[in-house]
Amino acid sequence: MIAETVKTLYLPSTPLNVLVSCAVAVHQQAISQNNEQAQLWLIDQKNSENNPYFNALQQWQNSPFEEVYLFSAEQKGQSKLQHRREIFAELLQAVKDLRPTQVAVGSDRRVEFQYVMQSLKQIKQPAKGLYLDDGLYSYAGRPQHVIKDGINTLLKKIAYGWWWQEPKTVGASNWINQAWLFAPNKAVQQLQGKDLVSLEQDWFKDEKIVELSHLVAKQLQFDVSGLIALDVMILIPHPNNIKKIPGYKKRIQQLVHQLKKQEKKVGIKYHPRTEANDFLGLLDFGASVVVPSQLAFEFCLPLFSKNCQIVGDIGTALLSCKWLRPELKVCAVLDENESFQEKYITLTQSMGIRVTNQIEKSVA
Repeated sequence: MIAETVKTLYLPSTPLNVLVSCAVAVHQQAISQNNEQAQLWLIDQKNSENNPYFNALQQWQNSPFEEVYLFSAEQKGQSKLQHRREIFAELLQAVKDLRPTQVAVGSDRRVEFQYVMQSLKQIKQPAKGLYLDDGLYSYAGRPQHVIKDGINTLLKKIAYGWWWQEPKTVGASNWINQAWLFAPNKAVQQLQGKDLVSLEQDWFKDEKIVELSHLVAKQLQFDVSGLIALDVMILIPHPNNIKKIPGYKKRIQQLVHQLKKQEKKVGIKYHPRTEANDFLGLLDFGASVVVPSQLAFEFCLPLFSKNCQIVGDIGTALLSCKWLRPELKVCAVLDENESFQEKYITLTQSMGIRVTNQIEKSVA
């Protein structure tokens, strides 16, 4: 008896979503015996003219996807209503053409995902919803505000349609049947009621995924060959968080200078929201490499040596580092006296990450 073909639609919106979607798709293709068809639609993309991830995916010779499409975010000068109508029309036609049997997404709070799911319901094409781990919120949950969330839900139902759902945390809506997670046993309670599937480290080490990493880096004109020589990789916090850390700029400059004197090769990765290439001037203090802020840290992970130490703060990058490269030494700089950071200390430690409150002590 021939198994029924599974048609999977992947809807990533962030670089991490792209990586997880690709790793899952490559794995599914390998085990499906040609019974798996897949498409990837990049959604909510602000950079639609020269998107490095879209371009890399189109050049990927070993791609598991039959088609890759890009759906842009709202552009300047365009009203939200106009943009929503255009995107919904494009999505509806594409959904009718593909008729997927399952839809995978990194956030079920994305209106594109919910619209696709309700459209499939309307055309009587039942589809399973898959949540692909997007990191922090899967384990820390999303802060809830009863009144604010209630008002937001009502406004979105009026704006989008009464099919809109406001999940308590990412992945928890009724549209989601399965949750594919890096650490299923540590997920928040709202996800524990889903059918849980474990994302395996080996999927991300596949030569096809490494090939994609090189293609993305090439799009950003970044030579990844220098990453293997690094002794330390420092992940710089979100620009808003830097402002909350007393003397951060001077302290990080001193740390990089000190490591340089110890003849250690230091890499710097600024937060994606950082606009300037090296706004803390760390190359002048001895840093060897500044990784483009647009290049998702997870795409760099396969390229570090086993002796490289990783330093960061709050965020998914450190968690994914322990999930995908557990042999690496990882340290989080978190201040127990700062309420926003304090609540993440227990979670970070539970993932096997060392925590210190002083960046000067972050490198062993």
